[in-house]
Amino acid sequence: YIFASASKQKMSHSLLRKCDFEDTQEIKLIDLISKNFLIYLFDCGSNFGFYSLYIASKNKDNKVVAFEASPSTFLEMQENIELNNFVSIKINNLAVSNNENLKLTFNESENDWESSQVHNNFELSAEFNIKTVTIDSLLKEYPLDNYLVIIKLDIEGNEVNAIKGALKVVNKFDPLIIIEFSKYMFENLDNIDYFKNFLVEYNYSIYDTNLNKKSLDDILDMLKNLKKRYKTIGNFYLLKNFSKNLKIFLSNE
Repeated sequence: YIFASASKQKMSHSLLRKCDFEDTQEIKLIDLISKNFLIYLFDCGSNFGFYSLYIASKNKDNKVVAFEASPSTFLEMQENIELNNFVSIKINNLAVSNNENLKLTFNESENDWESSQVHNNFELSAEFNIKTVTIDSLLKEYPLDNYLVIIKLDIEGNEVNAIKGALKVVNKFDPLIIIEFSKYMFENLDNIDYFKNFLVEYNYSIYDTNLNKKSLDDILDMLKNLKKRYKTIGNFYLLKNFSKNLKIFLSNE
């Protein structure tokens, strides 16, 4: 069960508009994984909680740690968790980054899907300070053994910093990373070099949601060719080469 908003400025409004969920290919992949594995999800930029709620609904033993920096959206997700009585989801009003316990300025948009700590290229509704957290800092608190780990990154341009703060998890657990690529992510040119080195050093590859392998140059070209009013090319997968995640992904069964 999900509270769907009548306001067009809320992401959950799409549930009323479409009478269905977005991200259908990602749902199919989650279903595929769920056939054989328990899932541990780090939901970074959870919004109203679709990914968290869906994975919690697949198996009562799945675990979710969710992060939503917007206080108002955080409260909306809390309501969705309580509505479903999901005890397996822990929601945090924190910003995921490469350092913990820092205070950063968070820019809240009138449209709840585009708020960001990286930019304010939207109709600003509020500014406030938010504390940061890294995924690696949670390793002691949340044991990940015996789970297939998924990291979902939809944090409006701060995805590279989130990866920097998750390298221990990446190195030990080979997580599937669901990442939204946007122009904001690569406006800092250092992010391009870092991301390119990350793919090599940690032996990861990029795939689109239709199982097609992509290079970083492909991604940059797609972003460059976007019409001016568009900022994102949607979700892609980062998968470690020769990992069990990749075998599941390519099996499509």
